[in-house]
Amino acid sequence: VGFRWPMLCLIAFVAGAAFAALEPGATVPVRIEPVRTDRQPASLAPPPTNVPAAPRAVDEAVGRVDRDIIGARFARGVTVSGAMPHRMLLLTFDDGPSRQFTIPLLEALDRARVRALFFVTTQSFGRGNPWEREHAEIVREIARRGHLIGNHTETHRQLPLLSNAQIREELGLSEMKIERAIGRRPRLIRPPGGALSPRVEKLLAAQGYTTVLWKLYGGDLEVETPEQVVRTFFRVLARRERETGDKGGIVLLHDTKRHTLEAVPQLLASIRERNCELLKTDEQLYDLVDDLSYFMPEDHPRPRSVEARQRELRQRLSGDCTALAQR
Repeated sequence: VGFRWPMLCLIAFVAGAAFAALEPGATVPVRIEPVRTDRQPASLAPPPTNVPAAPRAVDEAVGRVDRDIIGARFARGVTVSGAMPHRMLLLTFDDGPSRQFTIPLLEALDRARVRALFFVTTQSFGRGNPWEREHAEIVREIARRGHLIGNHTETHRQLPLLSNAQIREELGLSEMKIERAIGRRPRLIRPPGGALSPRVEKLLAAQGYTTVLWKLYGGDLEVETPEQVVRTFFRVLARRERETGDKGGIVLLHDTKRHTLEAVPQLLASIRERNCELLKTDEQLYDLVDDLSYFMPEDHPRPRSVEARQRELRQRLSGDCTALAQR
């Protein structure tokens, strides 16, 4: 007994020290994995090989409408600033897919006959479990409805903070997941936060990407109501026209917020109302485009001239504005 009692005390002391190390605030040395975020504990290992490839129906649906859903014809290794001297607007949505909001947003865009560009973050899909298969199906639905799809990386980390090897690893995984979801590799990218450096721009160009930034922002990550999103957008639009002369541009929003979903119909209605006022004064109208070529360098061919689009828009709006005024 005299021997066992000191041994029990020693065991109790060691166990107590171990539990103390697990108390809040205790520091435990950990190995930092490259390109890893708190939001997704999995490393950037390739997804399992048994993940189903994109269904043939996606390619068939895209082929019927002849849509370049991945921006292959824009893969020129340039950076698109998003500025526009004309009243042209291109809607873009970052950070999805969202189980709650992306599909309702697609419905709202369908009702308005507007196509957009979605930059998807791939950490929520591509590894084959039911939750991730649902997110991959949302990405396929974006493609089926004729919207452009771009890469927003796997983990949403700012690229200038990563080494070249980490960026390539990040892009390799996100490209693989997107290709498995829609059958094609993306050629457009939006770096998280718009964070760039000369090194990162050169690397993205070498990887065959065109980088797409923005000039107009509805502030939907900072505000909380759809009305605030609409007010912020028009305030930014007015400031840019006043300070730089740009009357349009690429618009940044996020398909991960309820107030963004609710703001989109309000924003489109406000644009239509403004167009009705501009129609009376014979000024250039706001034109919601679905073609990135209007924002590319001048030597990139446009499908139709700005003037031709304006003529068509005026003809289409004349009846709508008359009906709106009679309400």
